[in-house]
Amino acid sequence: MTSENMVELKNITKKFGKDTAVNNLNLTVKAGEFLTLLGPSGCGKTTTLRMIAGFEKPTEGEVWINDQQVANVEPYKREVNTVFQSYSLFPHMNVFDNVAFGLKMKKTGKEEIAERVMNALKLVQLEGYIDRKPKQLSGGQQQRIAIARAIVNNPKVLLLDEPLGALDLKLRKQMQMELKHLQQSLGITFIYVTHDQEEALTMSDRIVVMNQGEIEQIGLPEEIYEKPTSKFVADFIGETNIFEGVVTNTQNEYADLNIDGVSIGIPKTISLVQDERVYMSIRPEKAKVSVTKDETAHLNGTLKEKIYVGSVTKIIVQLPNGREMVVNESGDSLRDVKAGNDVYVSWQPEETVVFKD
Repeated sequence: MTSENMVELKNITKKFGKDTAVNNLNLTVKAGEFLTLLGPSGCGKTTTLRMIAGFEKPTEGEVWINDQQVANVEPYKREVNTVFQSYSLFPHMNVFDNVAFGLKMKKTGKEEIAERVMNALKLVQLEGYIDRKPKQLSGGQQQRIAIARAIVNNPKVLLLDEPLGALDLKLRKQMQMELKHLQQSLGITFIYVTHDQEEALTMSDRIVVMNQGEIEQIGLPEEIYEKPTSKFVADFIGETNIFEGVVTNTQNEYADLNIDGVSIGIPKTISLVQDERVYMSIRPEKAKVSVTKDETAHLNGTLKEKIYVGSVTKIIVQLPNGREMVVNESGDSLRDVKAGNDVYVSWQPEETVVFKD
């Protein structure tokens, strides 16, 4: 492990009885990085976070924090702090005492406590709330107090387990940006757990997509979205259309993929072999629908439904095989097209993502 890395998990496995929650996981987190563990419920992301925090001990493997092996070190002796969704503020204490609690337990001097608490509250923009009790604060304010209580201890790593899950959508989006800006100003390593794809894409330097206790893909947000390497990642991150087909030709600039008798050109971004079955994914915003056929048209079908969702209109096209395809249109070019009308769907071949199962 180098000084550039703050956390390293080596061959980590965690079993609960016969069930394997995390399976032989290897992960390195850089110092000062905002890294998000993303995945559906039960994928092992929270268990992984709890092993870094020390609340769970790995069945196998090593946990390193700041160049120290800590798999058997008690949570309070690790250079980490954790922020939970429940906030866990003390209801009988005011804001100042809530934030100061950890420092008082460490027998820190009164003057230093006052200075560090006020600095932490200033960072979360709540220095004027020191005398209020948690019940007198909004959900977003309580969340910020929980963060202030964690950062006042100057941790090397801040662990956040779905901390915005209890907030309403508008406040949640606001807090996402506040958290990202706070992390940038502090320079602390953040490891963040969420099942919300948009949240992960908005906040993270890198995203770790987990599935059934294992890592499916690690990458920058744009890599995870634009270049998923598996069907699971393509399907889980955002909205997409996934087709399975057979490779029929690899000799030209684009390979040919036969999908239910229709030949579609796909980029040769992975090694493709004649007659093998592969998947292709096309995002709704990468395709377009028209009533006239041209040389770029790949599929034909009938317009099933148009759904206006504000920034775009979702066009649902029913294909001849009964499948549906979703296309996001930003304009009103299909204003006069009615349900049941024949339409054509097209996209640029290089916009297609190809992967194997």
